[in-house]
Amino acid sequence: SRRRQDMKALRTHLWIVAGAVGLAFVALGILFVVMGLDAKATIRAALADENVTTSSDAVEFGVPAGILVRDAKTAEAQADVIKMHSIENYGLYTEMERDDPNRATYIKGLTLRNSLNLSVLGFGVADLAIGTGAVILLMGVATLAVGVPALYGATAAEESLVALKRRPTEVPAAGD
Repeated sequence: SRRRQDMKALRTHLWIVAGAVGLAFVALGILFVVMGLDAKATIRAALADENVTTSSDAVEFGVPAGILVRDAKTAEAQADVIKMHSIENYGLYTEMERDDPNRATYIKGLTLRNSLNLSVLGFGVADLAIGTGAVILLMGVATLAVGVPALYGATAAEESLVALKRRPTEVPAAGD
């Protein structure tokens, strides 16, 4: 019947489908890794354009003073320094008087702090994309290295069994 022939064709060529899926995983994994690396480079370039350096208080947060903010660790440390100084000097923003002349300075610090925290978040998302891409890439490689040969071997074994069943059996001659 037609359905039986379709199923046989599917079983016979299933290893090709697995190969296509494996190649798609490899391509998708590479895409994720490349996009994550590109995002990190973009964030680093944006931070470098702003020329923000860590202050002397950054050592309290685990980074050297006077270096260019270029990664998640230095960005987070400098954001923490700005937060520390803002609260020490002015208290919490919500506790400031409406006519306090320092509100504008506080908002500038808050804006820089938020920008630095967004870069930290961006680095984290980029790392997540790179990690996800690596996992997808490994899934593709495993599919190509294990799944395709296994399906091909199973198909070949099944075809061999079918061929053996179709071969006429030899009947021993009378007198043997």
